[in-house]
Amino acid sequence: LNDIIGIMLNQRFLEELFKPQEVYNKGALRSVFNDLAHASIMRLNEESMDKLYDLMRMVFKYQVFSATQPRDLLLITLNHLDAIRVLATSQIIQKQVDSAYFLLVKTYGQMSCGELQRLRYHILNFFQDMRIRVSIFMRQKLQNNCGSFVISPDCRIPHGNEIPGSIRIYGSDGCIEDLQSFVPGGEFTQTTEVGSMELRGARHTLLGTNIYTTLITRVECEEWERAATCDTAERQKYRQELNLLVKQLLGSETLSSQDVIKLDLFYDQEGTARDTHKLNAQTVSPSETEPDHHESLHKVLTEMTISAA
Repeated sequence: LNDIIGIMLNQRFLEELFKPQEVYNKGALRSVFNDLAHASIMRLNEESMDKLYDLMRMVFKYQVFSATQPRDLLLITLNHLDAIRVLATSQIIQKQVDSAYFLLVKTYGQMSCGELQRLRYHILNFFQDMRIRVSIFMRQKLQNNCGSFVISPDCRIPHGNEIPGSIRIYGSDGCIEDLQSFVPGGEFTQTTEVGSMELRGARHTLLGTNIYTTLITRVECEEWERAATCDTAERQKYRQELNLLVKQLLGSETLSSQDVIKLDLFYDQEGTARDTHKLNAQTVSPSETEPDHHESLHKVLTEMTISAA
């Protein structure tokens, strides 16, 4: 995990990402994702990589789709960084996470609600035709059979906004003449506090957190925020689990920096594993569409090397 995080939050890589530019096309996004996923000693075959990529896209689309206010885009990203910080066991990697936080706040923290809403529209337009069914969404009845998301009538109202149910009628002088009520048709809860933009603040939203925890157990924001600040012993547990996995895969063999572990996470319809030696050989190069910026970004990724832990 430290290897992948170190590449993903590398300073040169982030500088290329944060340069003013047009939205990436789908081929360029897939190419960058492949490079990041293969930054560690783990390798996925073509089918596993496709499913992992589809899962990543649909979960992020759901998070942006479910945002109740433009500012949630920042809180979602901060939740991502908080989760990465928990998994990082190296002080150097944690400093990279902090650097990414400051760059994010500097670039997007001063944007108005209108600018953030335009950014949200651009993201949703990018994923508009992407309707891939995800099992966890289907089980929670958050997704239709066609792949579109279910719009729930129940939601949390952002801080500073009123719960639906009132109609104010104003006169010509601008004063309220009448106040009527109606049944909004859903259960709304008021957010009592604004999500924090601080380095280790309380975000007060579950969007951007682990979906396999938030969607299944339905934990409250406060409980998840406490879990996101786990101590060093819990961080060490993740590392021990990965070391155990490597030991089980290699047995008594010694892992060198040149060794590659090919891991098949998915099975075909007959229940048999796919050929783990068949890697994704049809990667779309980002330089095919926007050669200037994407080629420099791809160069940054290819120049980075990872040594075995």
